[in-house]
Amino acid sequence: MSVIGEKFKNNEVYVPEVLIAARAMHAGMDVLRPELTETGVQNIGKIVIGTVSGDLHDIGKNLVKMMLEGAGFEVIDLGADITADKFVKAVKEHQPNILCMSALLTTTMVNMTEVIKAIESAGLRDKLKIMIGGAPITQNYAEQITADGYSPDAASAVDKAKTFIT
Repeated sequence: MSVIGEKFKNNEVYVPEVLIAARAMHAGMDVLRPELTETGVQNIGKIVIGTVSGDLHDIGKNLVKMMLEGAGFEVIDLGADITADKFVKAVKEHQPNILCMSALLTTTMVNMTEVIKAIESAGLRDKLKIMIGGAPITQNYAEQITADGYSPDAASAVDKAKTFIT
């Protein structure tokens, strides 16, 4: 997945090829997971991911999820149209290192701010890093809403997530 991610970043392959590689990786992981668990191999970090409230688009989120898993992260996927309360509940329950949010619509990206405020109100903000992404999202917007990271594509999201794991 690292190789396909790098090729995707360099526009040498496109979304269909990434999806095919990710599906192959998942099929292989289904076979290997019991063996890896038995040997005590651990994930490099835990991530909760979801598409914010009002947004049903999840192709980009799913790509990021698959690439994060391929890089060794445990990923809890909340799905699409996730409210701030559901994000807070998942962070409390799973205690991830990173919370990832996605939005495709400009009308829903504002809900990322609501999630960050809810995380802060719950006293969880200092316990995790928050990453955001999606077509309308920019680095400037990430800074504006106090997200810790932004990535323009799935491969870059993996690279950014790795920087938050020490």
